[in-house]
Amino acid sequence: MESRTSASITSGKFEQREQKRRSLFSHTWKEFIPKVFEDVPQYYRSGNIVASLGLWELWVWQFINTIELRPGYQALDVCAGTNDVGIRLLQKQPDISVTAIDRSKEMQAEGQRRAAKYHVKIKSIVQDVHTLPFPDNSFDVITLQAASRHLQLDKVLPEILRVLKPGGHFYHCDMLKPSTPMVEWFYLRFLRMSVAWTALLFRSTEASRNCGEYFKDAIQHFYTPDELSEVFRLVGFAKVTCRTSIWGGMVGFHDSQKAG
Repeated sequence: MESRTSASITSGKFEQREQKRRSLFSHTWKEFIPKVFEDVPQYYRSGNIVASLGLWELWVWQFINTIELRPGYQALDVCAGTNDVGIRLLQKQPDISVTAIDRSKEMQAEGQRRAAKYHVKIKSIVQDVHTLPFPDNSFDVITLQAASRHLQLDKVLPEILRVLKPGGHFYHCDMLKPSTPMVEWFYLRFLRMSVAWTALLFRSTEASRNCGEYFKDAIQHFYTPDELSEVFRLVGFAKVTCRTSIWGGMVGFHDSQKAG
């Protein structure tokens, strides 16, 4: 198979794609995913390491290395989960303030336990991230890692842009739709199997054991790295750049700014 050339993402196409994602996954996002995140907090990091054959730590390390921090920065971690990113940001630059927002109280409870373990302070807010409870121009840095596949991007990205300070950076990292059809074919099948064996290994609940098909479908209907760059530009982000993993863009690292 030959490489796929991404079609240009216009405003109309972006709206259609998001409407299709909602029609396919809105029930799963509302009813199914919260139950998964009730189950996984204590083994979330180790489960991701197992499911990715050890590559998870490499991806997180690469993501943190893309983030520029200065003393006094106000940072927001969207869909913060167990605060893995926030903890690493504070280890990289202790003289910043980190706020975590996530709708899962179970994930954030584990995140606060982990923050205490590493002797860092992270402000926790449990709320749906599609509406951010902050004034305009509040944060110097906003991060979103390993969660955008489960979100309505046409709602959450404008909110992130709104609360980002002019000149501030939005850093994004997630598993994306590979740009190469052959890589995508193998990747989606591997993903379904890896989620299944990880759930079995960690004796997950039924909700987690049954999520393999959803995770495959979520990637299949998501965006390639280049498409997601275009989406960020459409929303209003400036200076959008993207680095990808070497496996056909399975993981992308985006850096963008709010025009100052």
